[in-house]
Amino acid sequence: MKSHVEKTERGPVWTFGPFTLDVSGADLSRDGTPVPIEPQSLRLLTYLVRNRDRVVSRAQIVEALWEGRAVTDWAIAGAVKALRRTLGDTARDKVFIQTVHSRGFRFIAPTTGPDTAPTNVARVEDHVVLVRPFRAAGSEQANSYLAEGLTEDLITDLSQSNTLAVLSSNASRAIGDDFPPDDLKVTRIVGGSLRRIADTIRINVSITGADGHHQLWSERFDLVRDSLLSGQDRISERVLDTLCPGTARPGIGAARTRNADAYDHYLKGRFAYFRYDPMGFKDALAHFETAAALDPGYADALAQQAYCRTTLHVFGLPGSDTTLDPAEALARQAISIDGSSALGHARLGWTLGYRARRDDAVAAFQAGLARAPDNAEISLAFGETMNRLAEPEAAQPLLDAAFRRETYFPPSWEFARGHTRILLGDHDPAISHFTAVLNRVDRFIPARVQLARALVETGDLPAARAEIDYIRERAPKYSLAHAGRMFPYPVAHERDRLIDALSAAGMAA
Repeated sequence: MKSHVEKTERGPVWTFGPFTLDVSGADLSRDGTPVPIEPQSLRLLTYLVRNRDRVVSRAQIVEALWEGRAVTDWAIAGAVKALRRTLGDTARDKVFIQTVHSRGFRFIAPTTGPDTAPTNVARVEDHVVLVRPFRAAGSEQANSYLAEGLTEDLITDLSQSNTLAVLSSNASRAIGDDFPPDDLKVTRIVGGSLRRIADTIRINVSITGADGHHQLWSERFDLVRDSLLSGQDRISERVLDTLCPGTARPGIGAARTRNADAYDHYLKGRFAYFRYDPMGFKDALAHFETAAALDPGYADALAQQAYCRTTLHVFGLPGSDTTLDPAEALARQAISIDGSSALGHARLGWTLGYRARRDDAVAAFQAGLARAPDNAEISLAFGETMNRLAEPEAAQPLLDAAFRRETYFPPSWEFARGHTRILLGDHDPAISHFTAVLNRVDRFIPARVQLARALVETGDLPAARAEIDYIRERAPKYSLAHAGRMFPYPVAHERDRLIDALSAAGMAA
């Protein structure tokens, strides 16, 4: 009887389903009949089979197939699609190659080969995990910033594991306490609550099955302020151990400060800026400044200061910097402290985009994506920066990548799509995108500005003037100068197009 595991002088052979893959012989056959396959598809198949015990990221595929050369997400998606077509893996429920939400791909067919006994993916299947927003129990709304911070950090820590697919913070906020849609294929739900009892912070954490009712694990953690950081790490470790017993622990908490007070201010700052209210960025900046003063080596606190200072400058709020020099310096300082910080590079790219330093901004974003290749937020910021540099053709694939990696997204994402369309002269879809943003957050000034522009360009001057009236009511000092700072197109035609439209709608100089 012929063994499935062959060791010949030609090298390793794997079998899966009806297929046999002879790597060194560069041959794929189905039931003994050779299957035509492109060399790149063969290399991709070999890489996925060799690494079938884990999810491989897009960046790892680029490194393996293109030796790290810059390629688009479209190229990677096209290579996977071509391989699936060769294998006949085109049904909705994949048999051979699984797309793991926001993380990459995994070869999932039971396989035999020279390095393993027969395997079955069901035995080592990845969990898809939803971390619900932690609740500040009772009337303790003052602790909401802490509950939100614990949720964010737990998502970040679990996402470092190669054995889990973890839904993003955007998905967590959007789903809330609702049941996750079936198409997300959630298998585990993590939930928690927080309550202060005198000087003790009591945190209850539980894990349930996909139905949200069958409790599989729960534990209570009683912490004090000084033990909050170590307690957060302990919670992440216990959840990971429960979801994936015996697996290696990632670098949990590696990017966080070890100063409890600095961490507390950082969480308060993050809570403030997530409100998407321009004035809230002043509060956020103050907390990030305090966090960095308490821990000068806290790279993320410096990077977030850069983002806040850029926003305050763009909106021209009282007390904002007259230039973007301080914001750029803070982002560079964050990178000098921690060169592996994707956040630092992304914040630098965002600031440089507003300074119209196109090549430097692109390099910074590319450095951020090299460190976090599946980070949808960075792809989104990169795409919107290309919009503000008047390069919508470059923005579109970056935004497509961001939306492909995310199921849920905040209003600012929808705005970026509309911004691309208006730059391309596609007024109807642009208006639809801007309207969708404002239906969710009516105070989102950038969408009002661009909607007014679109309405003028389509001949609806009364509607455009109504948008400017709304802006004037909410932000009485907002002017053409503010709009020019918010959308610093380095192309004269685009600058004139925006200013002329807003002037026609009645915006003051």
